[in-house]
Amino acid sequence: MVEDSKNLLQRGVESVHIPFSGFIHAQTTASWFLLLATIVALWWANSDDYATYQNLTHTSFGFFLGDFKLHTSVKHIVNDGFMVIFFFLLGLEIKRELLVGDLSLPENRRMLILCAIGGMLCPAVIYSLFNWSYDSLIGWGIPMATDTAFALGVLTIVRKHIPSSLLAFLVGLAIVDDIGAILVIAIFYTQDISIVHLLSAFALIAFLALGNYAGVRQPYFYVVIGIATWWMMLKSGVHPTFSGVVIALTIPARPKLTSEKLLVKAKKIINSMQEKSRAVDVLGSRKDHKQVREVRDLAGNAGTPLRRWEDALALPVALFILPLFVLINAGVPFSLTSFIESLQHPTGLGIIMGLVLGKFIGISGACWLGLRYNIGCLPKGVSLQHVIGVSLIAGIGFTMSIFIATLGFDSQPVHLQNAKSAILVASLISAIIGLLYIRFVAAKKHNTSLNLKPKSSAN
Repeated sequence: MVEDSKNLLQRGVESVHIPFSGFIHAQTTASWFLLLATIVALWWANSDDYATYQNLTHTSFGFFLGDFKLHTSVKHIVNDGFMVIFFFLLGLEIKRELLVGDLSLPENRRMLILCAIGGMLCPAVIYSLFNWSYDSLIGWGIPMATDTAFALGVLTIVRKHIPSSLLAFLVGLAIVDDIGAILVIAIFYTQDISIVHLLSAFALIAFLALGNYAGVRQPYFYVVIGIATWWMMLKSGVHPTFSGVVIALTIPARPKLTSEKLLVKAKKIINSMQEKSRAVDVLGSRKDHKQVREVRDLAGNAGTPLRRWEDALALPVALFILPLFVLINAGVPFSLTSFIESLQHPTGLGIIMGLVLGKFIGISGACWLGLRYNIGCLPKGVSLQHVIGVSLIAGIGFTMSIFIATLGFDSQPVHLQNAKSAILVASLISAIIGLLYIRFVAAKKHNTSLNLKPKSSAN
């Protein structure tokens, strides 16, 4: 239907749809959804309906076929199923960053890797010092993680006071941080490993990589083999989210058609359509419909499966999967007594000190060393003071920290509750301190620059 023929109802729907679509695609929207899910989970877990919340998270779903039975709880469906999609998206982002992003430049890559390593090791060491002689030592990986969505959402609050390249620096830092968290989950937070299932998973991954090398671009190939890989990884004892990342690394990143060939072929088809004496009729003319589809297919072949899948999954993950994970896992009975207990317990102290102080010392310290010994460089406009602010905000562990806590303390409910409470407290402290620091530094720089400007002489 052409533009001029839109009726009143269509124009009314568009007037609502366009701003709503802008809100949905905004960078901070994912953070708001996560915040809303957190508030609902905490309210639900601390209300009179707490039993309902517990029943929901532990409700079993499944099916049987003859003697074969498969059933699991809602919590496991989210943590072992939906979160695989989240890690798959992470894997796509990691691969793109390594090929063409900030991680593709050696000088940027060295600095980001150095800062990320400092931001992972220092929190883990601090947590271990608090929990060295306790069974809670298994939670050393909890303060290593940074919640990218929440951290970006907090940083955008002071966006007008920071260079735009600082956001890209935080994204790159978080991606390297995610790689470390994924390796920690795969290596240290696994059950008894079944070698047969693990080898089967790696054989399927090799088959996917071979399909990529052979030029296979059909999504069904990667979906079907990918699901089989996930199942083998799940049965192997290695956490299945690791399969999401590895599968993502096999997704083709090269276009089937170069942009030059796209322009030549598309122009040829469009010119032939323009030479017609009649108007293009995609509904009534089979030939016109075919030509429009050819242009669409050409555009699809000029893109990359990696980019298409990344774009397709970004919104479902941000607006559904991550909020659902938070809703299911962040419901902690919270009171002043439990808060004080978490501060007195080595688990809570280790997490809070690890996220708040560990991230700050590790990232900013590593950045200072990198600049001091010329190991790497910062993006244009970003200074060490900006990185200090980012290191404070990076203490927002939240989603990833809760995820690792559920793995490490799955059979220790007391430690798990203390860990979740401490993660919430540490994330809130990190957000507030980080915002105040960046706002203070930006205001100070702004006032200094105004004072340094020459005053105009009076006439």
